[in-house]
Amino acid sequence: MAVPWDEQDVGGCLASGRGFVHINASGDLEPCPFAPYSDVNVKDMSLREALRSPLLERLRALPELSEYTGGGCALWKNRERVKQVLMEREEAAAPTAASAIR
Repeated sequence: MAVPWDEQDVGGCLASGRGFVHINASGDLEPCPFAPYSDVNVKDMSLREALRSPLLERLRALPELSEYTGGGCALWKNRERVKQVLMEREEAAAPTAASAIR
C-alpha cells in the first residue's frame, strides 16, 4: 500500500495505473482515491480493459502528474490539470453537430 507521503521513496506518484488505481463503490475506476475522476466503470468491462482507459493513459503520459511534489498527493496538488484532462476527454467523446446527424 502506497500513500502520498511515500512518493519520494517510490519514485513519484503511483496513481493512474502506475502502481495502483481506485475502484469506488459504484465501480468507477479512478486514478486514486484523492483524484475521484473516472471515464470507465468495471461493471462495463474487465479491469484489464479499464486500465487502458483514455483518462488513465493520458494521466500516465503527463510527467508532471507523477513527479514527487515534496509531500502530499501529486494528483490533488495538480487537480485542476487532472480536471482539464477529463474535460478534454469528454469533449473529444462528445458527438459534433455533423456526426450527430449521421
